[in-house]
Amino acid sequence: MNRLPAFAVARPTVVIAFVMMFVCWGIIAALTMPRREDPEFTLKICVVSARWPGASAEKMEELVADPLEEAIDGMEEVRLIRSTSSSEQTVIFVELEEWLPGAKIDDAWDRVRARVENVPMPDPAVVPFVNDEFADTSVILFAVHQQPADGSDTIDPRFAYSDRELDVYSERIRDALRLLPGVAKVERHGVREEAIYVETDERNWSQLELTIDQIADLAQAQNIVEPGGRIDAGDGRFYVKPAGEVNALAEINRLVVSGVPSRGGVNPIHLEDLGLRVRRGYVDPPTRICRYGDVNLEAIANVVAVQMKSGANIVDICSSAKQRIVELRNSGELPPDLAVPIISDQSDSVNQRLREVVMNIISAIVIVVVVVYLVVGFRTAAVMAANIPFVVLTSLAIVTLFGVQLEQMSLASMIISLGLLVDNAVQICDQARTNQIAGMPPKEAAVQGAQTLGKSMLNGTLTTIAAFVPMLIAMDGVNREFIYSLPTTLSVMLAVSWVLAMTFCVILAAWFIRPPKDPSKPTAPLPWLMGKLGSSKWVRRFGSRRATTSSPEMTEGPSHLAPQTAATDGIFFRLYGSSLRWALRHRFITIAAAFGALLATTQLPISAEFFPLTQRNQFAVEVWLPESSSIAQTDELAREVEEMIRRCSAFIDEDGNEEERLLNMRTMVGGGGARWYLSWEPEALKPNFAEILIQTTDGKLTHEFAEKLRHVIDHGDPDLGLQPIVGARVVPIELLLGPPADPVVLRVVGNGFANMKTLRDAADRIKKMVNADPDTISLSDSWGVSSQELYVDVESDLANLARVSNAEVATTLDTYFSGRLLTYYREGEHQIPVYFRLEPESRSLSAISNAHVETSQGKLPLASIASIVPQWRPALIDRRDGNRTIEVRSQVKVGASGNDITMGVFNSPEMKALQAELPDGYKVEVGGALEESQKAQIKMLKSFGMSFVAIIILLIVQFNSLFRTSIIIATLPLALAGALLGVWLTNSAFGFMPQLGVLALFGIVLNAAILFVEFADMSVAESNSKESISSNATEDFQNAIVSAGQQRLTAIFLTTATTVGGLVPLALDGGPLWEGMAWLLVSGLSFATLLTLIVVPVLYSFGRRWSPS
Repeated sequence: MNRLPAFAVARPTVVIAFVMMFVCWGIIAALTMPRREDPEFTLKICVVSARWPGASAEKMEELVADPLEEAIDGMEEVRLIRSTSSSEQTVIFVELEEWLPGAKIDDAWDRVRARVENVPMPDPAVVPFVNDEFADTSVILFAVHQQPADGSDTIDPRFAYSDRELDVYSERIRDALRLLPGVAKVERHGVREEAIYVETDERNWSQLELTIDQIADLAQAQNIVEPGGRIDAGDGRFYVKPAGEVNALAEINRLVVSGVPSRGGVNPIHLEDLGLRVRRGYVDPPTRICRYGDVNLEAIANVVAVQMKSGANIVDICSSAKQRIVELRNSGELPPDLAVPIISDQSDSVNQRLREVVMNIISAIVIVVVVVYLVVGFRTAAVMAANIPFVVLTSLAIVTLFGVQLEQMSLASMIISLGLLVDNAVQICDQARTNQIAGMPPKEAAVQGAQTLGKSMLNGTLTTIAAFVPMLIAMDGVNREFIYSLPTTLSVMLAVSWVLAMTFCVILAAWFIRPPKDPSKPTAPLPWLMGKLGSSKWVRRFGSRRATTSSPEMTEGPSHLAPQTAATDGIFFRLYGSSLRWALRHRFITIAAAFGALLATTQLPISAEFFPLTQRNQFAVEVWLPESSSIAQTDELAREVEEMIRRCSAFIDEDGNEEERLLNMRTMVGGGGARWYLSWEPEALKPNFAEILIQTTDGKLTHEFAEKLRHVIDHGDPDLGLQPIVGARVVPIELLLGPPADPVVLRVVGNGFANMKTLRDAADRIKKMVNADPDTISLSDSWGVSSQELYVDVESDLANLARVSNAEVATTLDTYFSGRLLTYYREGEHQIPVYFRLEPESRSLSAISNAHVETSQGKLPLASIASIVPQWRPALIDRRDGNRTIEVRSQVKVGASGNDITMGVFNSPEMKALQAELPDGYKVEVGGALEESQKAQIKMLKSFGMSFVAIIILLIVQFNSLFRTSIIIATLPLALAGALLGVWLTNSAFGFMPQLGVLALFGIVLNAAILFVEFADMSVAESNSKESISSNATEDFQNAIVSAGQQRLTAIFLTTATTVGGLVPLALDGGPLWEGMAWLLVSGLSFATLLTLIVVPVLYSFGRRWSPS
């Protein structure tokens, strides 16, 4: 290790050649590395869905969800099963254990499919579907809609595109984008499907002997696509195709259902002759409605969502997709009045974060130059600053070997490591400068300085790496994949920083750093200014009173320490020496003050929100109506919300100009669309739900826009002519860096098929507790309000006499009102379903009693065997691991902590009373953001524990002393005092990024403490080796400690000043992701500087007594 500096100075060409090779490799890597917004990982979740027309939520739970869950639950890989059963539908989310390797996930899904297929369903119409691509995230979304022609503000109704035309154009765009390199899949959402309906009124149908089965058989027989055979002739091979495929709507009307004998034969009877009407339109009611809008426009749209392959470059894919749209337009494949705007583009976020990292690196270089120039001069500043880009580029080259991509975690590691990688260069340059001032030649000064510090710097680097690497061991599954690049990149950068400091930085120091010609007359601005201040009478008198003794002069001869010279002289050093001597004389007061500060800061009220908001130019609005609402009602309310968004968009900027917050929005009614953000979980098909994705003009306006909209939704705005929304839940939701979770969630769980009333009563009491907190808003629960159902009560005796089964009753009613699929009408590659159902006028509630049930004996009035009874039943039933569960959920006001509110309610006397009253088998537990935070906290604590053990082992190996190890370890909790104070003063949350900042802070503090202890040992050894021994042993020992502190003063000050200076821009304008961590480091480092310069020497003074040799 000590040979590295000597080798570097002896063979600089070899070292520089290797460095430049890695730098070139790093530049290439920076340009070609895969880029994405979030780390690449496998989300171990799939969705099993099933539909059963006409079934209630309770039947779906009992006969579909429960047997499916029971079958899946037997798999050892399954961690959690949660389901939601509603009328006609069950959706089951299956989550795998985190320890399951990614290579075995597909096998697990195959086993899920096999088990699902073997579960007997209550009806042949129930066919469960397993979707294991539920978690795939789209990197770019396009809206496809019509826009007014040039020179017009509106669309002429005569030339408006039909839904089918939008379908064709969006399909054309999909086919073009899926061929781009790096694209995995392209999906379309919001496409309204065409349909053909065969309709009649109930009175006419009841009089016909024709049945629905007969119509279906006739339609399928006519609409055949079967091979007609093959003829091998001498001049080729010919295929025979029967002309049976329906190719015109009129053919359905002309289906022959019977015949009437006549003299000329048999006259055919067609569908149209029996009063059945055939019309072509769209699926009614639609399953989803998609709209695009901006400040002035509202248009029906389709959405094209692009997903990328593993290892692809998100910037290249999004750029290629945009270019392909331009090419389609220029080639005439897309008409000029067809707009294809971007509604979500993750490459923008990636580019923004890359710019932030580059700007922080540039800022760090500039600040290093300025700060170091002010303290020690330009030459030393240039050497330190030059080291930063070389470390970053070399590290980029190496991390590609570990599969690291450019995404938010790897970029975060670069920002965190900036302060750490500057430290090694500061140490080398400061020691080389000090040695030169002491009289050493430049090369010898650089080499000797590196050799003196090399071992301690290496140990400091290893202890910092040990603080981060255990994250890879403590975490598993998705969590490990998500944070993998952070400790990997940071460890590589720290290792590279040490290697370059011991080689490349030593060469630069030997070549460029020079001592001042007259050490008593410093040329750097700050020492020059301090010298001027030191020459004043009051400062000289202050220094003479405080500095009663001077530091011992080091003897000539071989020494690891530079002699005491002007490098450690001056008013700043004298004031520090006086302060440290006072602290050494009052050791117990100093230690008590330090630990008192720690105790005080641990009592500060600090929020524990683990996942911060992202400063993204997107947020969403969820619209929820009562579960019995139709999609038409939901669409009507969604339009009202869209108008609110438009009116809330305008604002006055700092220059007094009126600007818009809204760039565009996409509304999806009837369920969610594509997953457009990693932490966003799209809703399944729900007619009472709408999702509005809003893209703002600037990410800095997102929070303000969401809060403005929230206020208007709850309270209205007379100035804008807006009334508050009542009778529905409309919730603006900002995005989190973390799993999707509501801020406040409390669950009531009952074993198995628990009593619904008990669950509901408990949930209602919890809602009152949550609502009592003034900081909660948008309160709801996962079961919603009960819905009214028309229960067809079939009388068994009458039904048996008439030979009618319950299944026949259910099938008939479902056919009449929802429609029954007869066949498909084929139009090229396009297939249009053909349904039979009653006309709209006959599909009213009053018409049910007049319906006729189709049986093998004919058609029978429903009223003769059943009665219609209205009932209130649960609209939704949630389950977790087979147990009925109601989740009480709430959003929170700005500045409020959801975790604190959740814990406050959970620990309240009212909650304890409720839990005491619940019967056996029922319980209340926390969920949402607090549950996710607790899971992550446990893993972080495990990581911290492993780091602590590793650091202790490294320190014991280096010093072979429990006492010195204890001194250094004691700095860690003390450094936390300043960090917690910074979090509290800035009203930040002690979340994921601040906790990573604590690890970085620990690394810097450990480096400083290790180097001080090393220097203190050498300083005391030098004092012991003097020929003449002072009569005052205690004073000589203290002087040795002061001398060591003065030698470390410049390096510690430069490390703190450069790191804090680089973090200030991030703290002021880094957004929610970085601000908390930056302020923690700024405050923590400021306190840690005092800690290292005062408290560590005082702790060291307890370890030895001066005894004459």
